[in-house]
Amino acid sequence: MLMYTSGTTGPAKAVRMPHAHCAMFGLGSARALGLDANSRFYVALPLFHANGLLMQVLATWLAGGVAFVRPKLSASAWLPEIRDFGATHTNLLGATSHYVLAQPASPDGRAHRLHVVGVAPNPSELSAALRGRFGVERVVGMFDMTEVNIPLYTRPGDDRPGSSGQPIPEYEVRIVDPDSDLERARDEVGEIVVRPRVPFAFIAGYHGMPEATIAAWHNLWFHTGDAARMDADGHVYFVDRIKDCIRRRGENISSLHLEEIVGRCPGFAEVAAVAVPSGLSGGEDEIRLVMVPDPADPADEPRVRAWAAAHLPRFAQPRDVLIANALPKTPTGKVQKQVLR
Repeated sequence: MLMYTSGTTGPAKAVRMPHAHCAMFGLGSARALGLDANSRFYVALPLFHANGLLMQVLATWLAGGVAFVRPKLSASAWLPEIRDFGATHTNLLGATSHYVLAQPASPDGRAHRLHVVGVAPNPSELSAALRGRFGVERVVGMFDMTEVNIPLYTRPGDDRPGSSGQPIPEYEVRIVDPDSDLERARDEVGEIVVRPRVPFAFIAGYHGMPEATIAAWHNLWFHTGDAARMDADGHVYFVDRIKDCIRRRGENISSLHLEEIVGRCPGFAEVAAVAVPSGLSGGEDEIRLVMVPDPADPADEPRVRAWAAAHLPRFAQPRDVLIANALPKTPTGKVQKQVLR
């Protein structure tokens, strides 16, 4: 099949996906999430995306379970439908998890059968919120791309907060210097590179874009463009898209981490952090925050700056704070940061 990338860092590309590649999305997910014939999977992500179609629906079919497919996510209907359907499993992306957790807490928030939630990325705050508020037993961190499948999952009994997991047997994963391709030392941040151990369980190239295929696949590894670190036990911790990392005053700043902290500022529904040129020599960046006010209790720029001053170090203070009605997004809910830049 041809399946399009999300298009968060540029135009979407059509990925040539062999049969084994599609099958491994489902097989790996079924194994990692513990699916069986008694599983009931709540699906609220689009079926033109690998997560909804292959990691959820196909995985459930392969395990002999039942999937409930919603036309699109409704944050307000999420918990009632999880309860009514008797869902045991579901997946959330970064944006969709924020929508769900932004809903008012209810006294019956744990009255359901849901016990496993797959998330990507897996910031520790998200894992704690899902466990604490909804009583979820397992929050399964993972790393997935249309091109490289899901080479990383956390394992039962070792679901470390913040971890995207360890490599599964069908794939090799390394963290390398993005300039030299030399492997980084443990706990040093670098680029995630992946290659398969199973024939045809990987991208067969970008359709009609040989130059893009060659650019991503060199030194016998597929280069994901994602920054992460690997600890001594082989757990990988996602940091950011390399293009979304911010370099300011000699410090490398994760836009994801900024968004987690500033996103807790009262009066705002969403936030995106991007790097913009500083105008200084040396390739330094400045920080731009784009904030969407909460319609029920809208706040303004001074509140953001006060919150940032209280919760962020000096080198991470934003230069620009822009108030917007909405953030530009892909159909899967990912913020198009190239538009904001």
